[in-house]
Amino acid sequence: MEGIFVNPRPTSGPNPLAVSTTPLQIQCRTAWPTLLFHIQWQDAAKWHPGMIEKLYALKAGEKTNIASGVAMSAKPEEGLFESRMDLLDAPQDDCLIALKAFFQQSVAAVVSKVNGDRVPAHQLDVDVKDSWFHITNDGGFHDAHYHGGCSWCGIYYIRAGDVPDRQPTHAPNGVNRFYSPIRIGAMQDDYGNDYLSANSTDVPPKDGMLILFPSFLLHSALPYRGSVDRLVVAFNSTTKIRMED
Repeated sequence: MEGIFVNPRPTSGPNPLAVSTTPLQIQCRTAWPTLLFHIQWQDAAKWHPGMIEKLYALKAGEKTNIASGVAMSAKPEEGLFESRMDLLDAPQDDCLIALKAFFQQSVAAVVSKVNGDRVPAHQLDVDVKDSWFHITNDGGFHDAHYHGGCSWCGIYYIRAGDVPDRQPTHAPNGVNRFYSPIRIGAMQDDYGNDYLSANSTDVPPKDGMLILFPSFLLHSALPYRGSVDRLVVAFNSTTKIRMED
């Protein structure tokens, strides 16, 4: 809990704040926060060339754009390729082995942190349950959805593609958008709820960046168009405490 000290401003008239200038001591407790983490992979430049070659080879071997067969109604017929959901189940390529290890290390560090460092990251076993990749261009998108059967999810940008270097005036090109889990539609529309008014947040993509987010967050990928394809690897994970011998 954090202590906040508020000094009322004396005013004239019937305003109750004018009655006393004694500071108020207010205790603030943070409960049920929604956390998103950005982690930059330091070895990205080493592994990305081989990774890109591998993913395009896998795409060439598929007969349909949505090889996963999952949530077809949330995806376009053209502009998006989605692989099968087993990319990192038993990787044989060094680049994918390294990527999976980075994912597991990152999730373990985040899970340890959000749980108050009660269990250190090295005592956590992270299971990458589902893993797949997207190749997107020509307006490809993924409609709003949740991920089930997991606790933390990841989106990793191998190639972010065309990203504006300024604040866009319209919907940003292909960003991942996360939607507020707080339902404020029935709440009073006044300044007391102003801090809840933002119902979504956008994460500008960047090569080599991993976004980790809790599975309860509704999210989408807005339509992307660019001079190069956007390449993304995504995964779901669960975490257990490893029993020490």
